[in-house]
Amino acid sequence: MRDRRNTNLSISSTDSTNSAVSSRSARDSFNDKRHSSPPPPPLSPTLPAPAIGRLKAQPIWRRSIALKLVLLGFAVFVLWRHIARPWSENRVGKLVEQTEAQTEWDAGNDLPGEPTALVVADPTGTSKWTISIPHNWTFPLPSRYYKAMCSHGNALRNSMNADGGRRGSSRWWRKSEYFAKDYTFLDVTDAENVGALPKSKVATSNVCERSMTFVLESDDASFGQTLLRLWLSYGLAKEEGRSFFLDDSSWAWGRYASYFVPIAKPTCTRPPAHHIVPCPHSAKHLVVSSATTPWTFGSPFQKEFQGHHKHGLASQRRIFELIRTGYEALFHLTGEDALYAASRIAKFRDDAERSNGLLVGMQIRRGDLHPFEYQYNGDYLPLERYADAARSLLQSQRGASSDTRDRSPEDFARSPLVLASDDPDILEDPELIQAASPLVIQKAQTRIQLATKATLDLTSPVLPLREPGSAYVKHMDENTGWEGGFYSALFFSLGGAKAGDNQTLPEQALRLRNLVGRAYLLDLAVLSESDGVVCAVSSATCRALAVMMGWNALIEGRFVNVDDHRSWSWDSQR
Repeated sequence: MRDRRNTNLSISSTDSTNSAVSSRSARDSFNDKRHSSPPPPPLSPTLPAPAIGRLKAQPIWRRSIALKLVLLGFAVFVLWRHIARPWSENRVGKLVEQTEAQTEWDAGNDLPGEPTALVVADPTGTSKWTISIPHNWTFPLPSRYYKAMCSHGNALRNSMNADGGRRGSSRWWRKSEYFAKDYTFLDVTDAENVGALPKSKVATSNVCERSMTFVLESDDASFGQTLLRLWLSYGLAKEEGRSFFLDDSSWAWGRYASYFVPIAKPTCTRPPAHHIVPCPHSAKHLVVSSATTPWTFGSPFQKEFQGHHKHGLASQRRIFELIRTGYEALFHLTGEDALYAASRIAKFRDDAERSNGLLVGMQIRRGDLHPFEYQYNGDYLPLERYADAARSLLQSQRGASSDTRDRSPEDFARSPLVLASDDPDILEDPELIQAASPLVIQKAQTRIQLATKATLDLTSPVLPLREPGSAYVKHMDENTGWEGGFYSALFFSLGGAKAGDNQTLPEQALRLRNLVGRAYLLDLAVLSESDGVVCAVSSATCRALAVMMGWNALIEGRFVNVDDHRSWSWDSQR
């Protein structure tokens, strides 16, 4: 085999001259080759190719560089998408094709004669959507306008996002878009400042920076649902730092102050009526009502306030706390009703203490509301189910309370079972009496009672009128009672009122509605002080009672739902 060490150097000793030249040549050749990489030896079939150590690190180095380049590119993309893009969104450019041409106005053109969502162009040429409400329109607007404006506004925003290349413009760090600013919307105040909308001729000072106005609407007969929305709106306003206002000018139930202590007014002034809009939620001045619920408390609201990694009752904690904030601030009965409720609660507490120290309430809704449970969806839940649940609740709380463990079963049999219902005949129903035995059922309050037709006929009989000597009998309307419970149509017809006309209500109709409302609130006030409550969450009253009792009542099992095994939610959805 050939020795590799002798392949790069040759020395000759023939004579001194040649030797010197050879020496210099050899040194030069040696130096040149010392600083250059030797050529690889020819491959031998019997030897493996020489391994060079430094080449092993090259793939790792290349992968590291590639990874850094990918990360750098992603960082640049994120910066452009989520930092630079909000600036670019303010300059959407020439927007809205022929389909939206009819909804675009300049400040110099005539605005529509009724409230609507439209597209305006500011002085920079940027097109955005806003809401135009004529200055001579009174507040609040009919509910149909709020629905129409939000529906039209959604269509305009979607078109702008598509035309401006902003489809799916959610921020990656947000789990919800509820509080995100709508960059396609130009607030009414800003639209007036840039000349896109005309300014009001009447100057208003000390206007609130941000506000929420809750409207008690005329077409909503559900007192319980109204309370839930009112409390939730108040809690949300406080969460967002908005000043809160209440408008009851067209409420079907009359004036708010006839039931509750008036709400404390903010130190700032409510904005002009044409500045208060139903959407988007990022607007400075919002109006909230039953008509705007799909936009104010719709899917984005649920995603923002429900627990993202929680299910069932636990996912409702934040929403519950918002409603609880409103309840604690606003539910204060006024006048003699507050005194009566306090005395009634004290009376039941004394009765419970003499028997077993526990007080259980029951709320049964009938009328035009039917349960969620499929088997009884067109009917009502069996009364036996309420009674059995009340008895089980009483026994379970007996075991949980150290103060009542030594009481005898006979003591619990004398425990008061407090009942509130929209059906005045239910207390005498044999099915309920037998199912609840030996518990004694008592009415939550006796100050104001809903009467049946039979009761009214006894106290105020209606007799036909006949003129002396005449064969004709004048027809008189029969008494109408609350048989079967609360029906919206019956409520709106009280006192001869016309459906949908709440501006010119007869005094008799308003007085009757007020009595019904006060009776309802007294029932609520008394039941909410119970140690436990049994009800069906298909009823808004049931869901409101849970809020009034507090979160601990839910997690400790002192709030019992007997309808469809659902956990509590403010809107009764799963």
